[in-house]
Amino acid sequence: IMLGEPAQVPPTTAPREYGGESQHDEDDMQEQHHFSSILRAFDEYRSWGLAKIERMERHYGHLSAADQRVTRVADKLIGMRAAVEQNARIIARLVEPHRATVAAIGEDRRTRVAMPQPDGSTRFVSATAAAYVPESDMEKVQSTIKQCVREWGEEGRAERESAHTPVLEALGRMLPQPEGKRILLPGAGLGRMVWDVARLGYTAQGNEFSYFMLIASNFVLNVLGAAGEAVSLHPWVLQTCNNVSTADQLRAARVPHVPPDELPETGNLSMCAGDFLEVYSDGFGTWDGVVSLFFIDTAHDVSMYIRRIWDLLCEGGVWINLGPLLWHFHDVLGETSVELSWEELRALILSHGFVIESEEWRRCAYTTNARSLYQTAYDCVFFIARKSSAPN
Repeated sequence: IMLGEPAQVPPTTAPREYGGESQHDEDDMQEQHHFSSILRAFDEYRSWGLAKIERMERHYGHLSAADQRVTRVADKLIGMRAAVEQNARIIARLVEPHRATVAAIGEDRRTRVAMPQPDGSTRFVSATAAAYVPESDMEKVQSTIKQCVREWGEEGRAERESAHTPVLEALGRMLPQPEGKRILLPGAGLGRMVWDVARLGYTAQGNEFSYFMLIASNFVLNVLGAAGEAVSLHPWVLQTCNNVSTADQLRAARVPHVPPDELPETGNLSMCAGDFLEVYSDGFGTWDGVVSLFFIDTAHDVSMYIRRIWDLLCEGGVWINLGPLLWHFHDVLGETSVELSWEELRALILSHGFVIESEEWRRCAYTTNARSLYQTAYDCVFFIARKSSAPN
């Protein structure tokens, strides 16, 4: 059973000389600085979370002493601080195996931020020197905690049953003899769906681009899995709106709720880091199936994903997809974003040599607090396609 190695900076392309220095070295250094910035975001979680609680405490000060006693907000704040501290302890363990990777990285002078100085002035300094972490990265840390529960917690069972179960059942129908069958799962997140596929006896490989996801999946699969350990996380502690009760907000979830290392002899699991189009630029015609779960809308240009999936599949290979069309770059300035309706996307899939054997709609939630007063869900397109003719 191959559960993969701790997430490392992925290899870049072959060296290309530029300005007297190897472009390979420059690209590698940029990747390492990016990786270092992800570790800084994880490290910042405790301070970030406690600062949010301090802000709440100041605002609760507007309540009268009698109102504060009735609402018991002081007790809630104590519980919130304890929950953030617990999350921070687990995050520290999650990050620890990767510190040696970035220990020797120098200062990144390309990204500079304005920082206040002791004399009251503002000076631009490098992001690494200032230990600067953008708010968007902190939101990703919080999303990673929720993702742990969605994929590896008992509380995530309902979401997995709505999204994972129909895909696994379809895979079993389309490729009923799993031994020796190679299944690729791009956008693998924390690896739960990859594990589910491997548990059925297939050779499953997950691919993930996000370092937030890769670091967390390594922790679940390799650290906790190897130790047979489960930990407690508080995924909703900083979600302060639409709560029915304080207990709902502070509740803990155990992760993982199943032993990740329990796979059949015929099953094989691996994880591969990097951009899907770059990592899988060869090995064409060698995969029996591709499972894309909440993935295809991460594309800048989805036609490139379709072509690459067609290339990777063997003749008669199966593509199973479930997910929305929430095009991830639709509102990002300076980024290409080809945004298609399902009608347009369906036509594109057919024109690229696939036969769609079934399609339906499935309503699925994603990292949603099941006890919140505010619920969201996607109507996901669920299709099964088979590689047939050459693309038009």
